Amino acid sequence: MKRSGILAAATIVFLASAGTASSDVTLHPGLGPAEGAKLVDTSRYESRRDGGYTIGFSNVFTGNSWVIQLLEEAEWRADQFPEIEKYIVTNANFDPAKQVADVEDMLAQGVDAIVINPTSPVAIVPVLERAYDSGVAVIIVAADAETDKATVRILADQVKFGRDGGEFLVDALDGKGKIISLRGIAGISVDTDRWNGAAGAFEGTDIEVVGEVYAQWAYDQARQACESLALAHPQIDGVWSSGGAMTQACIEVFNELGRDLVPMTGEANNGFFGAWVENKDKGFDSIAPQNPTWMVAEGVAAAVGVLNGDDIYTEYQVIAEPYTADNLEELYRPDLNDSYWVGTILPDDKLKELYGQ
Repeated sequence: MKRSGILAAATIVFLASAGTASSDVTLHPGLGPAEGAKLVDTSRYESRRDGGYTIGFSNVFTGNSWVIQLLEEAEWRADQFPEIEKYIVTNANFDPAKQVADVEDMLAQGVDAIVINPTSPVAIVPVLERAYDSGVAVIIVAADAETDKATVRILADQVKFGRDGGEFLVDALDGKGKIISLRGIAGISVDTDRWNGAAGAFEGTDIEVVGEVYAQWAYDQARQACESLALAHPQIDGVWSSGGAMTQACIEVFNELGRDLVPMTGEANNGFFGAWVENKDKGFDSIAPQNPTWMVAEGVAAAVGVLNGDDIYTEYQVIAEPYTADNLEELYRPDLNDSYWVGTILPDDKLKELYGQ
């Protein structure tokens, strides 16, 4: 499917020549129906089954490498479906009001499905419910929204993500010590759920959180945050981090300050894995929970499946256990740069084009 990119008012529209063949949609094997999920009643979308779909993706922001890969994967996945005639991507830049306006604009353009990574679990609910009631398929991905009016949800267990890291620190520190916390973006359900999982793991222990900063899951902001926390706290026994790029930054800060490396939680990011490999001989250890970049891509696929009338469930959960030191050597890709996130659906030639050293 050939495409051309059009940039207008911060909205990217990809145009394509729609085919007539209907794809048999199969979702990623790392997804499984959530407990209590049912098959979508696709009959309510039958009138849209014309083989020329317009699908919109409303994104939160583009401020870190995880999101950049997510966008690449979603576009690549959309490119596999001849039914998609137009694929629209918008960027809310953390602003719920902007995201509401983006969705309203998609509705005005006659979208058949909206895939959305919500900026807020509450603020975008009215416009999503309006979309759903008008017969548009609403696919919520990565972060949740507080509404029952959604066609499909594709979510990772973010509480488990945080709990896995918290339990790692509890074990590594024998249940006691002073730690700092590098969090993501305040108010987004992913950050809240991850921290709730970690905090639950710390309950009943003698672990004390002496410092906490929101660094937006970004490497550069985490460098500043970790340096400030390290200078403010002469004793830091561990680091709980909500994201791999932030952990990589904190490892580098500790080394530059001449501080002994302490147990830190990470994520499945190539830059983080590289830092882990480089510092393994120093006794550094970690854990890497997964939050796959391909969730939005599978949201696009689920939208096509629903519109085609395929068997798609109302809710999916990512099935992914954290990576440990046992997997480290095979996971790290020295031929790719730090921005690559492990577990991608992109083909290797595309990976090398995007991330080749």
